[in-house]
Amino acid sequence: MKISLILSFITIVLAIIICLILIKNKKSIKAKILTLFIAGIISIAFLIYPLLEYNNIYLKGLASFIYATKCVGMGQDLKLLSKINLATKFGYTYFIFINTIFLTMPILTVSFIITYLEKLITYIKLSLSKNKKVYIFSEVNSKSLMLAKNHLNMERCVIIFTDVNEKKDINIKAIKLNKKIINIKHNFKNNITFYMISDNEDKNLNETLELINKYKTREKTKIYVINQNEDAPVILDSTDKGKLTVEIINEKERAIFNLLDKKPLFLNTIKNTISILIVGCGNIGKEFLKDSIWCGIMPGYKLKFLVVDINADYIKQNINAECPELLKNYDITFINEDIKSTKALKKLKKDINYILVATEFDNKNIDIAIMLRRLFLKNYNRKPIINLYIENDYKQKQIDSLVNEKGNEYDLNAFGNINDLYNEDSIIDSTLEKLAIQVHLSYDPDDKELYRYNLREYNKRSSRATALHIRYKFYALLKDKYNENLKESHRIFRQIYNLKVEKLLAENEHNRWNAYMRSIGYVCAPINEVNKYYQKNQHYINYLARMHPGLVKYHKLDKVSKKLSIITSKQIDLKESDITIIKNINDLIEF
Repeated sequence: MKISLILSFITIVLAIIICLILIKNKKSIKAKILTLFIAGIISIAFLIYPLLEYNNIYLKGLASFIYATKCVGMGQDLKLLSKINLATKFGYTYFIFINTIFLTMPILTVSFIITYLEKLITYIKLSLSKNKKVYIFSEVNSKSLMLAKNHLNMERCVIIFTDVNEKKDINIKAIKLNKKIINIKHNFKNNITFYMISDNEDKNLNETLELINKYKTREKTKIYVINQNEDAPVILDSTDKGKLTVEIINEKERAIFNLLDKKPLFLNTIKNTISILIVGCGNIGKEFLKDSIWCGIMPGYKLKFLVVDINADYIKQNINAECPELLKNYDITFINEDIKSTKALKKLKKDINYILVATEFDNKNIDIAIMLRRLFLKNYNRKPIINLYIENDYKQKQIDSLVNEKGNEYDLNAFGNINDLYNEDSIIDSTLEKLAIQVHLSYDPDDKELYRYNLREYNKRSSRATALHIRYKFYALLKDKYNENLKESHRIFRQIYNLKVEKLLAENEHNRWNAYMRSIGYVCAPINEVNKYYQKNQHYINYLARMHPGLVKYHKLDKVSKKLSIITSKQIDLKESDITIIKNINDLIEF
């Protein structure tokens, strides 16, 4: 009897050790469940093994196993326990021990079943998802939930949230994993899209680099990286991404591109003058200034800016350091004042048609926007477009229906909320992105797999800027016939297209491109400088120093092209890309 009890306890200890090893190792959930179940039955069997009366050890073992199985699975009563002799200390101790085991067994069994049943269901879901589109998010937050809901509304797909507490209720149909996104090991056969969507942008970038290293040989795989740091494009462009498509989501830039597309700068202009007021020139205001400079370059239109900020002098110096040729080539006035100061208010002219309010606080932006609406109505009986940067979702909804005490609408446009960005038209199925790809293919038709388009962030951003400006070209050319539906405007554009139109828009495209290049820090490279650095890198563009010889007026391009042809011993025509883009707006681009 004593030997049997000793063997029983040794078996129980071994079963517990096996369980612990199984929990920590990397075997499949199926194997864990099966092994743990067998270990549990054997443990119970050996607990009651000494009480069975068979003499044959094999019959005793078989009977013990059957009896234990009935106790656990079929509710068998425990009459056998009444045979324990409680007169001895050993018998009494053993009685308490075995009863404790059986009393806790239902709780342990239910907990075990629930926990591993959830894991088994997750495993089954993952197995069934191998041939479906899969969207994997690095964490659960408001952004990832919004994108996931949009995906589920648009198509049949599988949503996976990683690095999440499994008890967290997300209220959508999704698989929750407590593993980090970089630790997922599953052989998905169809399209996978990863969203590195944490608020910690360094974490997004670091985990993206790990995913690239892990999946670079895999096709049909895309990674979206939320990151606004200037070094992110440089790091990712320098990384061998293999067959992967990696795209940076710069929230600030995307918000402004969306704004310039949905609320164009040319609205409410007077005498073909785009006059823009920027109140608050921090991160958002400065980015808006740079982007609207190239976006507002339109044939037959003047463009001017008034920037009001209490740190305007510092901002001006900062922009001059980043973009040496930007401010001196365009009409931009900086006022180092609060917008409510007398000096600032005196600078507000009737011809201002477009206003951006982007201070550091939502409430302050609302206050300033309301003040400006009243001021322009009172002084000039005009309603310029007023856009204000608002991050809070509830405040944005209130602004959309903001009225005064008499029910008059203020007609303010709030932007910058995640609802604007994380939806099907901004990231998942962006019209602007589709148009940008068409623009890219118009001057690189051999890149049907979009390898060169995805190779550099510069390529994508440049194509998006060109695509965005098509609307502005149409408006300047079509005037009253312009339709905000680009497909309709494109139809009218094709009807009036001729060589004169082509030349006019090609020159405008070059002027826009000049402004764009200057906005990202490029300066004009004198021919003698080109001759020096060409000998080293065999290219007439110095990408590291951001120097380009084509940053000259349109009528000077032929002269520069001839000199570059001599330096490079190749036929160079700097007008060719501008003309090609315009031709393909007419011939190739599908809206």
